[in-house]
Amino acid sequence: MITWMQRHKKYLIVTVWVSVIAFVAAGFIGWGAYDFNLTRSSSVAKVGERAISKQLFSHTYANYFNNYNTNNFNGELTQEQAREMGLENIVLDSLINKALFLNFADELGIMASNNDVVELITANNNFYDNGTFSKDVYRSILRQSGLKPTDYEEALKEDVILNKLYAIIMNFPVSEIDKEILGSTLFMEDRLSIATVTVNDNEIKIGEDEIKSYWDTSKDNFLTEKVYYLESVFIPLSKEKLSEDDIKAYYEETKYFYKDNEDRILDYIAAKKDVEKALRIENAKKDALKAYLSFKKGEITADKNITVKESSSEYNISLFDEISEGETLQPIQKDNGWEVLKLTSMDLPAPKTYEEAKPQVLNALKANKKIELLAQKSQDRLNFFKGSDLGFVTRDTGNITGLTPQQAEQFINNIFASKEKKGYVILGDKAYLYNIVEQKLPNSDKLEQNDLTLDNTMRRIREYEIQQKLINMLSKKYKIERYYKG
Repeated sequence: MITWMQRHKKYLIVTVWVSVIAFVAAGFIGWGAYDFNLTRSSSVAKVGERAISKQLFSHTYANYFNNYNTNNFNGELTQEQAREMGLENIVLDSLINKALFLNFADELGIMASNNDVVELITANNNFYDNGTFSKDVYRSILRQSGLKPTDYEEALKEDVILNKLYAIIMNFPVSEIDKEILGSTLFMEDRLSIATVTVNDNEIKIGEDEIKSYWDTSKDNFLTEKVYYLESVFIPLSKEKLSEDDIKAYYEETKYFYKDNEDRILDYIAAKKDVEKALRIENAKKDALKAYLSFKKGEITADKNITVKESSSEYNISLFDEISEGETLQPIQKDNGWEVLKLTSMDLPAPKTYEEAKPQVLNALKANKKIELLAQKSQDRLNFFKGSDLGFVTRDTGNITGLTPQQAEQFINNIFASKEKKGYVILGDKAYLYNIVEQKLPNSDKLEQNDLTLDNTMRRIREYEIQQKLINMLSKKYKIERYYKG
């Protein structure tokens, strides 16, 4: 357990912090540029009378990143992809919205008491030892996660305030008519006739002039990788024998993290191997910090020079974007020690030459041409095609022969989102024509079976509408200053 913790400490931080940020939906990043005015140096934004700290921004970003990475990218999300999707701005917008609501709560006089915070803390099972809340576990987890109790408890107060505010503004009934209308929309059944349209590669004709023309107008989409040139100093784990007393003392300090599959604390003997490894890592970190200071001052020289491309998975590339050329990074933990890196220079992305970019340009053109041809052939066939009978489908139909579950979901969603009786949906390298030949509304039994789902869904729809209207109103009421430049 402790080995996993040391290797994945950033996820432990997220695990603790996620209980702090209830309003914000559910790695680190080069945070871009900031306004470094002295009054703003610790914040990324200010909303009304509330500042949004860099620490909260960092923790929330890590929360979002890991959520997207786990739930949408199967663990393969890179920081570059996160930047392309604008994740930093998504996070900042969410924190600004939260701050708008907190300002509104302040104006209404909504507050959180110490007892409110205590109730939240004692309700968190992460802070329990064998079924009982433990202050030692609480303090130890926060310390290991790099969180101060005061910061954590202040964030919990915000949680309490927001929950009280939502209880006031989101308290509304859902009528039977609302549920009937929603049920008719959600559970309506369409009987479909479908056909498939394909495009062969030999139907796609692309000349050299077209490739060059496409490259000329989109050079900025075909860039070389960013490359970092660094000097490295490595501090290995000591092989010196550790005393039994030191290992036992470290176990006592961190034993709450050595647990079995049933969440029971392991005894010293069972945890000893992991404790010893963790202690060696901790001891080496002290040497690494000394080496960091000496390397930074030029008192020691690098072991080697390394070149790291932006696509590298060995390093958290965003760390290199947080420093300037000539600056030194804090020690980075490796499997068998610590590494201190100094950024000497970097090559920024630049447009590739035509010959370098040509294979990518050709693939992009082929993909575009295929979509165009699929759309054209589908439109030509749409009014007279004879498809196969798929039977009745609903919004929750999950299986369609020939489609993956994800494609089936996209296909069904497109049909129910469209107002047209006939249409087509392009999925991958095929297009699927459809014709709605019959429709029927759900019966009362269907609505009754899903009464709770309809009630909850209607509440979420109303809550979203109210939140959006309030955000628009509060954005005009409280001044928003953004210091983070992206």
